[in-house]
Amino acid sequence: MFRYGILSTASIIDRFIAGIRESQDSYVQAIASRNLETAKKAAKRLNIENYYGSYDELLCANNIDIVYIPTINSQHYENCKKALKHHKHVIVEKPFALTVLEAKELFTLAKKIIVFLIEAQKALYLPTTSKVKELINSGIIGKIKYLEFKAGFPGRFTYDHWMYDLSLGGGALYGSATYTIEYLQYLFDHPNLTIDGTCIKCSTGADEICNFQLKINNSILASSTIAMNVALKNEAVFYGELGYIVVPNYWKSNQLDLYLDDGSHSHYDFPYQSEFVYEIEHIHQCINNGRLESPIMNKEKTIETIKLVEQLYQKWK
Repeated sequence: MFRYGILSTASIIDRFIAGIRESQDSYVQAIASRNLETAKKAAKRLNIENYYGSYDELLCANNIDIVYIPTINSQHYENCKKALKHHKHVIVEKPFALTVLEAKELFTLAKKIIVFLIEAQKALYLPTTSKVKELINSGIIGKIKYLEFKAGFPGRFTYDHWMYDLSLGGGALYGSATYTIEYLQYLFDHPNLTIDGTCIKCSTGADEICNFQLKINNSILASSTIAMNVALKNEAVFYGELGYIVVPNYWKSNQLDLYLDDGSHSHYDFPYQSEFVYEIEHIHQCINNGRLESPIMNKEKTIETIKLVEQLYQKWK
């Protein structure tokens, strides 16, 4: 049984912990916050026996195998580095780090210490995503020509939230670009990607809405819009010469629709209790097999994604 330590009380932890419990071969050993009372309340609500009022206390515990880090984006690097130095396997929420240099340092350290390290990217392990790849590779919709990703989260954050502070890793691009980029990396097996895009900044200086385009192997165009200020039709659409595939809520989807130019339509359902369970089970399999990184979400994908995101933020300065 893998024993988890949760390094934060962020809102995402409820669903991640549900995935741990659904996996059958792991459990949550402890949770930590920078405030003891906050950690205690979260532990009680989530039925976790142990809690700590500092991250360091959890990392020093010798009864934890895997640490999950969903802290503020700018803190991922330091928190991950500390966890690795305590010889923990580590899952870091996206974005893995804010710079390529930080990411390379962390992967090098994990290899030296001989522990497993991965960027959390649940979308790549979903049965829905596997089905999209299967349908594309089958040729049923012909050659892929255009892909469109849309994600809107209006009202989730106020302007005083760290998601509106670029220095803390806030902004629409930092927040969700990984979903699009890494989805494409998975679908097209390490493609050559070039990026361009634009954004609208709000009064805090953060990109509140952005649109970027990715050219895939110089033959396919993808467009991605991420908004923190307006509701969008949250979906990904994959257009081929003979039809198209629609995936609602592509980062956590449990269904898709296939539409062909001959008028036929097929619907596919992939029910789950927690969208994180597939990622968690994959990670356990990797560790049990002695792997230090995932063959699906490897360091090359993570580093390439950070590189592309860095390029846009440099352009938008």
